[in-house]
Amino acid sequence: MISQNALHHAEKCRFCFMCRHLCPVQLQTGREINTPRAKGLVLSMVSKGAEAYDQAMAQTMYECLLCDACVNDCATGYQPPIYIREARTEAVVNDIAPAEVMALIENIEATGNIYGMEKPSFAQNGEEILVYLGEVASCKEEGMVKSFLQLLQKAGVSAKVLENEPASGAMLGDLMGYVDEVVQQAKACTAAINQTGLKTVVVLDSYDVQIMKQKYPEWGCEIQADVITATAYIAQLLESGKLQVANVNRGLAACHDDDRLARTFYEFAPIRAIAKAAGFEVTEMFNKERLAKSCGSAVALAYMPKIVTQIAAGRWEDLMRTEAKIMVTANPQAYLCLSQAIPEGYQLVDAYTALLSNLK
Repeated sequence: MISQNALHHAEKCRFCFMCRHLCPVQLQTGREINTPRAKGLVLSMVSKGAEAYDQAMAQTMYECLLCDACVNDCATGYQPPIYIREARTEAVVNDIAPAEVMALIENIEATGNIYGMEKPSFAQNGEEILVYLGEVASCKEEGMVKSFLQLLQKAGVSAKVLENEPASGAMLGDLMGYVDEVVQQAKACTAAINQTGLKTVVVLDSYDVQIMKQKYPEWGCEIQADVITATAYIAQLLESGKLQVANVNRGLAACHDDDRLARTFYEFAPIRAIAKAAGFEVTEMFNKERLAKSCGSAVALAYMPKIVTQIAAGRWEDLMRTEAKIMVTANPQAYLCLSQAIPEGYQLVDAYTALLSNLK
């Protein structure tokens, strides 16, 4: 059913309970089947012929955010997302994936994005950098996109945004594993980026950065430019003095470290530098940096909104254990998910919009 490599990880994980307390899905649902161990046990039974892989099992494989909290904490180096992704591939191939998931895949086939809509265009010509926005920011977080592009303009950066920005493959990869259709999206995206001839690509969504920097090289998709996160790029503009800020105190806030940026690239400082430049005094939640709890992803929100809203609420509970009333994020997917469960009296802040309003 799944590769020997994936099965190797599943067989090892099925004996171990050590990461169960870190899984944001299990923490909110309270269901043992939502632990990495239980998923490994299911696939082990299937591989031995003890059970047939069915719709109920496939459903559990999608009750996972692929946030890598389990991977980050594993002392022995095992990676549950490897076998979970492959189990999702099997579910789609055998037509037993949840109907909500299949609807999103059909949307991608029809429109290129999970929302089944014509992707709004933020196209602009520029000669210095290429900005890759991603489908979540473009389709759902227009304010964040506009604020980010205005920051570049204020800094005197000549930025290009593609008229028809192709999907990176990150969404489809989460839905059905790293199959050929995902590789084809990656190749099309690489070609579109390389065609610009620009040598710096600034990527707004960490989910897109992750697949570009981790998976593209494996597939022979060589982006002929430096790929940098939007947070790191804005932090550089602040450090160089190209963005000048006012001396304003907006109160105490905590930064949400989105899981793929924190656990894949160990990038923590830029979001905090941006928040401070925006006028916030920054405090820390207990679960921060590499140990930050996921608040959900846009694709998971699209097919299991109730569970992701619960997970987002759990992240707000982490903030409530501090004295801060403000959560700051620079990731469009995190902003979308956190916005589903803002507690009364608390505020969710887009770091780019906040910074823009604090420029001299």
